Amino acid sequence: MVKKDVLIINPKGFIAICTLWSRKEQVLRLIPEVYRGKVWGIGTLYSVYGINYLIHTLAWNPQISYLVLYGSDLGGAGEALVELFRGGKPPALKLMWSLDEVREVLKGVEVVDLREEYVKGYKNSLVEFLAKAEPRGVRAKVELELMEARVNGWPLPVSGVTISETSIFAAWVKVLYAVLRYGYLKWSEYGEKQKELLNVVVALNVLGSPVEYEKLFQYVPEEVFKKHVDSLFSGKKERGVEYTYGERLRKHSLGGDQIRYIVEKLRANSSTRRAIAVTWYHAVDMESENPPCIVLIQGCVMGDYYNHTVFIRSNDMYAGWPVNVYGQVRLAEHIASQLGLKVGVVTTISSSAHIYEHDWERAKKVVGENEWVFKRFVPDPRGNFLFNGDVVEHRAPTGELVERIELGGDKYLKLKKRAMLLQPDHAFWLGARAYSEEEV
Repeated sequence: MVKKDVLIINPKGFIAICTLWSRKEQVLRLIPEVYRGKVWGIGTLYSVYGINYLIHTLAWNPQISYLVLYGSDLGGAGEALVELFRGGKPPALKLMWSLDEVREVLKGVEVVDLREEYVKGYKNSLVEFLAKAEPRGVRAKVELELMEARVNGWPLPVSGVTISETSIFAAWVKVLYAVLRYGYLKWSEYGEKQKELLNVVVALNVLGSPVEYEKLFQYVPEEVFKKHVDSLFSGKKERGVEYTYGERLRKHSLGGDQIRYIVEKLRANSSTRRAIAVTWYHAVDMESENPPCIVLIQGCVMGDYYNHTVFIRSNDMYAGWPVNVYGQVRLAEHIASQLGLKVGVVTTISSSAHIYEHDWERAKKVVGENEWVFKRFVPDPRGNFLFNGDVVEHRAPTGELVERIELGGDKYLKLKKRAMLLQPDHAFWLGARAYSEEEV
């Protein structure tokens, strides 16, 4: 249950003040002592959903006659609140109760909208209202109950989650957590519910080191991975199977051996951006019930590293992604060896990253049994930040100086644009270090 952010001034007061995104303590300082007895309390309202809690407060406090809006309406909650009290139905508001249940509250409280006065800096407007306001009598108490709704699926589509890892297993745990938390609940084409997250990017920073697997084979049999890799490299198509990735990559009806093409293209020109393999075959796949999920692979060379990017149109993140990425790492190692290079970064872009309902509990179990994944240290390929008094040095992983940052003034604004590009744990550390007690 959300805790109400309210400062109660006088429990018998008849005016409630809503500061929206502004600090309630700041507004309180504007109110002379002589008028504070009229004020029941002062509270914030950050989201449209929070209107439910405000109405609940008004319902249980029938002595409140006026609701004054005085603050910055950054999230649009104030606008939705005014529309509701004027008889409208704000599209973004999901009320916990029917309109009939809250009708007496909406009729019995007068909204005084001073948002523009706050923005313009008219401090006297609030005081002037308090000076002339008189109680309008006590309404009947409406004993509403807070019926907090739990999110089964995220209410809005989320696109663009990035996970940077050195371990396939750890990346898998993080992927499952992301889809379970932010996946939109919808039906699949197979008649089963799924949670779907859009455009999940997983970057495995191999950078010439052996790939880490940890406990992967405890959850998915190792034979499944080996069979997938054999199919990927053989190019054979088994009887009764619509396609295999090996067949589409090695013996594509139009592209032929596309793995050899990638190698030859990069060998001829390491700067090319045309080393691409496509598994989609329009003549067959546009009407197929089971078209390929991996549709495109691109190879890119940077220095001594071969980098491998895979676009997956539809990805079962519980049962499919670990097997897919395992095979792609093996394929990247093969291509890199043909070029005499080391594997750099293997990236999967899962356009539709989903988990089917029958796997939700299994996915939760994997996440729950492996909390250590979220606590482990993962080096950030974007470098390191070194603090030296009021100066921060950003250095590349190889040690070279990227930038020297003078922290005079607002540290938050100075570091915000740097932090937005870092791994989340690195960004957290940067913020904590900048605002540590030793530096305050």
